[in-house]
Amino acid sequence: MDVKHHRCTLVKPAESLRRKFRLNIFDKKASDLHIAVLFLYNKPGTSPNSQIMLGLSKALSYYPQLAGRLSDGHFVVDDDDCGVPVFETTVTGQLDDFLPLEPSPSLYDLHPHPEGSNPMLMVQLNRFDCGGLVIGLCASHKVADGQAMSNFFLSWSQLVRSPETELDRRPIHDQESLLVPRNPPVCSHPHERIEFSDSPPPAGDTADVSDKIHNLVVNYSWEFVNELKKRASSATSPAGFQPSTFACLLSHVWRKVSIARGLRDDEVTSVRVLVNGRPRLGIAPEFFGNVVLDAYPKTTVEELVKEGVGYGARLIKEAVGKVDGDYFQSFIDFGEVNKEKELVPSQDVGDNFLSPNLEVDSWLGFRFHEVDMGAGAPYAFRPSWIPMEGLVIFVPAPSEKGGVDLIITLFKEHAEMFKKIAHFID
Repeated sequence: MDVKHHRCTLVKPAESLRRKFRLNIFDKKASDLHIAVLFLYNKPGTSPNSQIMLGLSKALSYYPQLAGRLSDGHFVVDDDDCGVPVFETTVTGQLDDFLPLEPSPSLYDLHPHPEGSNPMLMVQLNRFDCGGLVIGLCASHKVADGQAMSNFFLSWSQLVRSPETELDRRPIHDQESLLVPRNPPVCSHPHERIEFSDSPPPAGDTADVSDKIHNLVVNYSWEFVNELKKRASSATSPAGFQPSTFACLLSHVWRKVSIARGLRDDEVTSVRVLVNGRPRLGIAPEFFGNVVLDAYPKTTVEELVKEGVGYGARLIKEAVGKVDGDYFQSFIDFGEVNKEKELVPSQDVGDNFLSPNLEVDSWLGFRFHEVDMGAGAPYAFRPSWIPMEGLVIFVPAPSEKGGVDLIITLFKEHAEMFKKIAHFID
């Protein structure tokens, strides 16, 4: 892919701002890394770069943390040192010739690469000869979770199309009145061992394993998903058990990955499942920031494979159910008790491969299909190439295929086996 860089513009909030936002306990739990994603628009007619950057400037006035810098436990927004770098490029060829844009290291050319914790957000606008557009972004996980970034993308696209209108849904930043510890705080769970670790993060660079890892995309049709749900709700399941699309798909993938990896029957395997705290704490979806904790369903490989998709779906539902409002409140209280401590997120400790475990992120509920930059819905929304083993991401498939796309990162030999068995229901 021939990508030519032309210019970089530092886009600042449309309104002059000087603000400081304190990192809350959920921000402290989030890894200090940037998540790279791609919006693919294969239809001509998207707004020009100048209009997209104008909309970004206006959006940053509503989402100032994204224009700020991480410093001394705060997001600092200062007119003298803030803004989002936007890189403008052209790409030789027709975007349709590259679609569906399968994951590979070449996707790195389509988005920026931060050096260190700052800036919070970076954008790259890639224009193809046909008029197609790929927007590549890198956003710090310290500043926001998936729900929050989904809201930002919607606001940005609205202000690109209608820069003079008010946002349909304004973000909420009032963490002081929404993430309130009890008085006195009550820490009813061992968060210092679950969400955080006593071990320091590994020193130095992580070993390069990109040549050993394959990023695989597998499509599951709605017919396949419905069959999974039917099997999970069979007579062997408890009365009234209604598994979600997410739980059924994850259970299926978990089982097949365990087989593809060739794990021993007596080996214990778990999945790190992200749980959104907004509905559990009674907080509106528009709250901007991090409000995510983790559930860890686990079992032996033998039980997982032998018991069927309904068994795994029940484990997932039960584990997620335990991360309820009381658990989130306990975590907020833990943050109050330990607000002066240096805390190491547990996911920052360990290697760059997760086997025999998995980590899953579902983007099925986010409204990425509404991120219209002037020519309608994007063809697809994708993460970039991921040089980490054991990550599972569910995204809506492009409309022409339908269903759900699974993006999974495995060692190459395991990816080949998984691909062969991914559509067998047993």
